[in-house]
Amino acid sequence: MARQLSSPRPFWLLIGSATLAACIAAAAIAETAPKGPANLIVTGPGPVILDPLTECQNAVGDKPRTALARCLSDAQHAADKQMRQVYTDAEKDLRGIDSAATPKAVAALKDAQKAFLKFRDAECKRQGAAVMGGSGAGDIEAACLIKLTRWRTGALSES
Repeated sequence: MARQLSSPRPFWLLIGSATLAACIAAAAIAETAPKGPANLIVTGPGPVILDPLTECQNAVGDKPRTALARCLSDAQHAADKQMRQVYTDAEKDLRGIDSAATPKAVAALKDAQKAFLKFRDAECKRQGAAVMGGSGAGDIEAACLIKLTRWRTGALSES
């Protein structure tokens, strides 16, 4: 025979306090997305990544379209340079750890970076192609490369 409780147990006791805490945290993050200017891309917790296309459009104003392309190119070179430096620092930090697991960690970092670069390039080609050859396809692809490179730089910096 089933035993009946004199009073129902609170919901949080049924699912566990750790699970409840995770649910509350997820709901709080979802409800409190950061608000910022239109040129910010906020995808959830983590670094806020500026939209390079908007940055360059604001920077060049009414100048010819070639100025926009140059701005995006310069931003891409700067983002690549910064990512390479942060990657080099991360690899150096790993190599400085005296552990039998160091070679495996360095190899994992290298594999992750190669996989990221392959993904970044393919994803940005997809985004450019999604405008079906429109005049802004190259700008969209370039902006994507910058955004993802900046994201990766932030991710490498955090680890």
